[in-house]
Amino acid sequence: MTFKKVVFYIAFIGLIGIVAYQFVHNKQTAPVVPIPVETTPPVPIITSVVQYSCDSGTTISASYSDKAAALTLSDGRTFTLPQTASADGAQYGKDTILFVTKGAQAFLTEGDTTTYNNCIDNSAGGVSVNGIKTFTDQGKTFTVSYPDTFILSGSAIGYTENWKTNTDSTLGVILATITSPANYQPKTNFGDAKFTVGTSSDLKAVKGCLVDTSGQGVTKSTVVINKVPFTKFVSVDAGAGNRYETDSFRAIQNDQCYAIEYTIHYAVLDNYDPSSGIKAFDQKKVHAVLDGIVKSFSFLPQ
Repeated sequence: MTFKKVVFYIAFIGLIGIVAYQFVHNKQTAPVVPIPVETTPPVPIITSVVQYSCDSGTTISASYSDKAAALTLSDGRTFTLPQTASADGAQYGKDTILFVTKGAQAFLTEGDTTTYNNCIDNSAGGVSVNGIKTFTDQGKTFTVSYPDTFILSGSAIGYTENWKTNTDSTLGVILATITSPANYQPKTNFGDAKFTVGTSSDLKAVKGCLVDTSGQGVTKSTVVINKVPFTKFVSVDAGAGNRYETDSFRAIQNDQCYAIEYTIHYAVLDNYDPSSGIKAFDQKKVHAVLDGIVKSFSFLPQ
């Protein structure tokens, strides 16, 4: 073999080696294209579920998770609202919908309208037994029973001067409100009835708890409810052809003044045309039902 042929073969073999090296190197360093993997968002972990009873018999079921609240309203609608910043209580909102809670109380606004108002945590008293429901407040300080046809609700969030009748400018809170159902005592001059549990730790309120400051000449007596003595005040107010009869039961418990009260509102029968068929409502029956709620009230051991 001539020298030129040897050189040719050596060069040919070298060229093949270079091509093979570049092929293998390029194959090894080729970029890896990731294959997209479908993922599902994590399922929120429910930390608590609270049943709220609101005005007019409406309800809200709230399932709380980390930084969100899933709401089911009694009208069938559902919302999932993220938690938002709040200076007091907890707040959940999206677009024009806002759900606010503080302690056992809550309300829901849609735009400029409060659609679910005076809501209260009813987790402890939602079951009816023989036509009676029993409510225990969130702080587990008392229980009270009421007919399941009556409506449980709360009050406006925060302190109010109206925690009891005949306000004396002291501040307190309303822990529960129970109202008569719509069309109770039909075809009569009955308006409505409302039972409330209010309390205040204001020193002035505690000092004057068992004293009548209304100046309306109320009737005063002493009654015992589940072994606790209460001072009872009975008053009647009138205005624009309406009457408001209030029985207020006051007691000092755990350095607080408690006002257990009910008010019966009715119209003066003379306001109606005799041809309307409106009759006088059964006062004894209404008082008996409300007195039954009062007698069921019981402080819990602390």
